[in-house]
Amino acid sequence: MDCPMNRNNIYTQEFSNELTLNEYETKINRYGFIKHQCGGCSFFAPFNSDWGLCCHAKSRIFLETVFEHFGCESHVNEGWDKHSFRD
Repeated sequence: MDCPMNRNNIYTQEFSNELTLNEYETKINRYGFIKHQCGGCSFFAPFNSDWGLCCHAKSRIFLETVFEHFGCESHVNEGWDKHSFRD
């Protein structure tokens, strides 16, 4: 089975990986919200008010462009202000 890959381009207005977009849409449709959102993670580098780069090497979405309301199992909660990029 062919798997869509991260396009290795910087996207500031959309997910860089189609599989991650599909996962986000499934979570939102099922739960209506995501508990630990990327925007509050220590390793989220924002591009603008909605999109950013995951900089957490332990995350499945490492180096992907993601929506601030996406979330993963490697989330390190630090709040929605400045981020330290450490555990």
